[in-house]
Amino acid sequence: MKRRVIIITNAGKVGSENYCQGVYKDKENYISFLKSGYGGYYSDSEIRYLDKPSREKVREELSLLTKNEIEFSIIVFCGHGWYSTMSESNIFELNDNGDLIDSLELRTNAKKRIIIEDNCREPYSEYITDNLIKSFSAGGLFEEYHKRINPEECKKYYNKKISECPEQVIIGQACSIGETAGDSSSTGGYYSSCLLKKTKEMVESGLITIDLSSNYSTYSFPFIHNLAVPVVQKRSGNKQNPQIEKPRYSVSDNYLPFAVIA
Repeated sequence: MKRRVIIITNAGKVGSENYCQGVYKDKENYISFLKSGYGGYYSDSEIRYLDKPSREKVREELSLLTKNEIEFSIIVFCGHGWYSTMSESNIFELNDNGDLIDSLELRTNAKKRIIIEDNCREPYSEYITDNLIKSFSAGGLFEEYHKRINPEECKKYYNKKISECPEQVIIGQACSIGETAGDSSSTGGYYSSCLLKKTKEMVESGLITIDLSSNYSTYSFPFIHNLAVPVVQKRSGNKQNPQIEKPRYSVSDNYLPFAVIA
């Protein structure tokens, strides 16, 4: 199974009012999760991290997904952005030089792909301040919580589930059109931190209820997204409402996995 993760971040300029330090916490949390057994047991060579990249660099990484015949990919953007009423899509601000990229480009030539867009979606005012709620704490999100998890077995069943799924693109968006995406300097973006927190809770729950000597369990991205939505809404005072785009499958088991325990 050829897999690839691309994580793109842009926290803004250090010292500026709209600098979002939590973006880098998101990066740490996502990488820790992905390299754990239940996150798919990704190796360093399967993860690309781009901080404030040029538009050309992002496009180069996207083209490599096709060139290298990557079967399954996860693309994460954490940082500044806004919603374009012209393209009806999210626009990402990639760096301090003003490079922009339309989020629709992340869907090009996708076979099996999960896209996570953790940015504001205001049509005109895309920036937010860093003076946000800091009371939520989820430190050490994805250290191995139980030694019973077998990373190699997790990777095997994670890849098996991906192979069984039909080709699809799933997009998780941090907020609705016209809203801002909350950021905490201590825990990261509201959406990303809640996604990973709810995943951790499901893994821990599964470790109690599932006999891993004879079974395994996977959790789809839409399932985890739905669990995270009310938490994000609560943390933001109902000012941030995550959205999802996915195929209209009649069978929920067809959706791509986000986590696995084995």
